[in-house]
Amino acid sequence: MKRSANRHHLYSERISVGVTPDQRRRLEDILKARARAGQMQSLADVLRSAVGLFIAQQDDIPGTRAAITRKLEGRFEAVEERLSALEAQLREQSDLLEQLVAFFRKKREG
Repeated sequence: MKRSANRHHLYSERISVGVTPDQRRRLEDILKARARAGQMQSLADVLRSAVGLFIAQQDDIPGTRAAITRKLEGRFEAVEERLSALEAQLREQSDLLEQLVAFFRKKREG
């Protein structure tokens, strides 16, 4: 009983949400499947998990996984662009160096 009291303390906010009959059936299916797997949960537990996953996937909320992923993807793209620019610059410098070497060889030989 003590564990239950502790859990209720964690969830002090209440929200009432209407669902369709199909959504309710699917939630019941999830509960049955988890019970068969030995994971007894309440409907509220499943709904909290669903809300948590939904929030984590939102990329417009700072600190969520999706927002962090989007930010990292942007940084990786910037690094890739910079790396491509540096590679092009290195190729140009390498070409110039080869031209200089060829020029000085001709001068030395000629």
